[in-house]
Amino acid sequence: MDKNTPCAIRTKKKMGDALKTLMNNNSFDRITVSDITHECNIHRQTFYYHFQDRYELLDWTIYYELVEPFITDFSFDNMYDKFYKMFQTMYEDKKFYQSAFKVNTSDLSNYVGRAAKEQLSDLFNYIGKTNDIEPHSAEEQVLFAEFFGFGLSGVVMSWAQKGMKETPEAMTKRIEHLAQICIRIGVQRKK
Repeated sequence: MDKNTPCAIRTKKKMGDALKTLMNNNSFDRITVSDITHECNIHRQTFYYHFQDRYELLDWTIYYELVEPFITDFSFDNMYDKFYKMFQTMYEDKKFYQSAFKVNTSDLSNYVGRAAKEQLSDLFNYIGKTNDIEPHSAEEQVLFAEFFGFGLSGVVMSWAQKGMKETPEAMTKRIEHLAQICIRIGVQRKK
């Protein structure tokens, strides 16, 4: 985070970091707002100015660290780098993300599902144009995007819940391999 980062984001990040620190030694259900404010040395009123409760802080932290960087400027050209960075972020904070997904597994799926409508639809359009595949209806594109978006988020959460035994590099290669298979199937279907 640099000096140009807005104060509100720096404050939220400070609270998110405190939550992450606390979750390394305690289960989420044992952590209170007081614990968080004490850990990061802010007033309770400051916490409640930014968040309704600790669940909202957890949601924000996951979104800020994983989802936002993933969907910002997502394209076919950078998607594997985006996956790698997401896996690497999770791997570096393994204990936190494993605990977080036990508390709130639906948020990552919901975020990715919403983002999928735009990012993956654009990706399917690109693949279709570069392989001379007729475009699908808008409804079909949304369905494909949601299907793959939720499937990918499921793979990410499963990896976390199974202990992140595979490296970020290995997971990225698995996603790349899966994508290549899907592209080949799409191109073969055209013939």
